[in-house]
Amino acid sequence: MLGAKQQWCPRCQRHVQTEQKQSHIGRQKKLVKIIITCGRCRITLSSKTTSASVLEQQENEEA
Repeated sequence: MLGAKQQWCPRCQRHVQTEQKQSHIGRQKKLVKIIITCGRCRITLSSKTTSASVLEQQENEEA
């Protein structure tokens, strides 16, 4: 999930490498917001919020 992947960018009109950023949300830091941006023009391609425990589980399964 943390690796660079290619995704279609509507502004660039082609497949581009993406960058992924994560930030913790809330007082107890139980939520994580994941933002995927175009590596070329920096437009936001997708954004989602998930719980920190689910994200940690997914990362452990991938490793």
